[in-house]
Amino acid sequence: MKTNEPKLLGVCGFKKSGKTTLIEKILGELARLGFRVGVIKRQNEPVQTEPPGTDTYRFYRAGASVLGWDGQTLFVKRRQGEPFSVEQALSFLGVDFDLVLVEGFKESDIDKIWLLRPNETAPPEEITNIIGVLGWSQDRLERAMTLLREHLQITN
Repeated sequence: MKTNEPKLLGVCGFKKSGKTTLIEKILGELARLGFRVGVIKRQNEPVQTEPPGTDTYRFYRAGASVLGWDGQTLFVKRRQGEPFSVEQALSFLGVDFDLVLVEGFKESDIDKIWLLRPNETAPPEEITNIIGVLGWSQDRLERAMTLLREHLQITN
């Protein structure tokens, strides 16, 4: 599957619903199948890219946005007044992927899988573009891979 722009799929749910665990399993399965997959994650905690005292830390603390690269890893710590949209985050991540999984961003209009926690029965009514709801005790990886194949037309 080679496209100009990666397909996007959100994996959403409330805290401790299993989003990271499911994404980790999906990544392993898709890597095994030869797909190039990126992840965009909404971060609730402050991002610590460099330890205190380093140049990058000092630049950011002094008020700059910083792009860092060590020859293998690129990171951007940008000051932004308004929250990023999925599309803005994708512009930083790049488009050399087959699929980008988006953790969080539940209010976005991208298609998404909703994960229920124990004792939850349905996602909130205001959440849109849900292509599947996965219960806590369900085989989530199998169901998520079925949704990927069907909805995003992924073959393999």
